[in-house]
Amino acid sequence: MSNLSKTTHQLVLFLGVMISTFVVNAQQNSHTLEFNLQKAISSFSANQNKLQGDAYGGELIFHYNVNRKERRWSSDLGIKSIDVIFNYKRMNDITRVADPMKGEFGDSYGLLGGLTFPLVNINKVELEFTPGFGVLYAGESWYTNENPVVGSKLNFGLKAGLKLNVPINEKTSVAANLDVLHYSNGGTRVPNNGLNVVSVGLSVARALNDNVEVEKTTFEKETYRKHSFDFGVNVGRRGVYQSRDGLWRTGLYGGYNYRLKSYLSLGAGIDAVYYHTVYDPSRNLETYQSKASSFDRWRVGAAIGPDLWLGNFAFMAKYGYYIHYNSLLPVKVYWTAGGKYKLNNWLALQSKIYIHQTEADFVGFGILLTR
Repeated sequence: MSNLSKTTHQLVLFLGVMISTFVVNAQQNSHTLEFNLQKAISSFSANQNKLQGDAYGGELIFHYNVNRKERRWSSDLGIKSIDVIFNYKRMNDITRVADPMKGEFGDSYGLLGGLTFPLVNINKVELEFTPGFGVLYAGESWYTNENPVVGSKLNFGLKAGLKLNVPINEKTSVAANLDVLHYSNGGTRVPNNGLNVVSVGLSVARALNDNVEVEKTTFEKETYRKHSFDFGVNVGRRGVYQSRDGLWRTGLYGGYNYRLKSYLSLGAGIDAVYYHTVYDPSRNLETYQSKASSFDRWRVGAAIGPDLWLGNFAFMAKYGYYIHYNSLLPVKVYWTAGGKYKLNNWLALQSKIYIHQTEADFVGFGILLTR
């Protein structure tokens, strides 16, 4: 039996015992601290960089239970907790198949913010969805050992997971976890193929305080605007291939939003990106930008997509088609993702990444005006 099959069998057996034995009330609205031991079952990257080897690690997670004080957005979305996640992975045995070198990935350390969404609850056993986003520090990168998978030591991290949570008593629960963790620097340093690690884990969580009686909140009438217009500007940098230099971009956006719910809006608009340095075949290595290589100063596209609002903070994503893009490669579509935080009714801070297929172009930081 393979290591993966053994691990899966052990998890199923463990959960079967837990589910058949414990039918109790778990913590309902207490804050909890969780410790999760993990083993990687798969590691992979883009651009034909096949990986091999095992990785081990764990997570320490603080769950802030939003049910102690209900908010409209958390109530409407059914969120259980806001999470602060410290992630560690020992990557010393992971190597590239084509060019194995011991220790080329080093260890990774991550700090992420996340959410816990209950999906299904059967006899107090709960299946949960656990997305997260934050920053990760890689022990090794292209600039320390010429590993093309990891372009820099400081990276963005994106996590998505499933958790089967089983209560033991009112204070303690155990869980089986499956998640994928992706990290890359968003094109700030190149090469930057990005690393993905799929892990299984077993965790134990302990309540930090007692449950409290919470009266059902009667929310005030919603005050958000149904219709609004955005104008945004951001500035970012894409790395020069195998160099610490960068090629600057300025991104502009203008669009319309329709608020569907307290937590959801749909927007459509125009993205324009100004190249401070365009592609020049006579300076190929210095100006080549892969799928983002442009012969013109401007590229323009039209995009549509949702915003997910969590109070004053929103996650945003849009899919677009280029109206004008004099590109080196045949690229017709793009997508963007990011976050924004409202400072008041008309001004927000924003971060935004521009992506072609699975390849990051650049990450821009700036402001967004709303009317």
